[in-house]
Amino acid sequence: MSDIPAVIPDDVLQFIARRFSAHEQAEALGLLQSAMLHDGTAPGPRLLRCAAVASGGSIDRLRMEVETLQRDYRDVIVEGEYASAGTQLVRIRDLNDPIPDEG
Repeated sequence: MSDIPAVIPDDVLQFIARRFSAHEQAEALGLLQSAMLHDGTAPGPRLLRCAAVASGGSIDRLRMEVETLQRDYRDVIVEGEYASAGTQLVRIRDLNDPIPDEG
């Protein structure tokens, strides 16, 4: 297991500042910094972006996304980058790239 915390990209810091209430921002950042994958490594920028975006600004949802990273990071990618269109999943964003300011 790694003791190295996740490095939170600037765009994720800005997203947290825009979408989370002032009293939840520190907790949200702490959740992302302590996030781990199933192998004990810290998630990279794409996975942190996916977790943040999928949370929709809800601290409870962010907790769930961080927990999901430990089990199967692919579920977090689906939640962050895809939307349901009937019976299909459609990719609506690519979080290999920074979160847009309006995101």
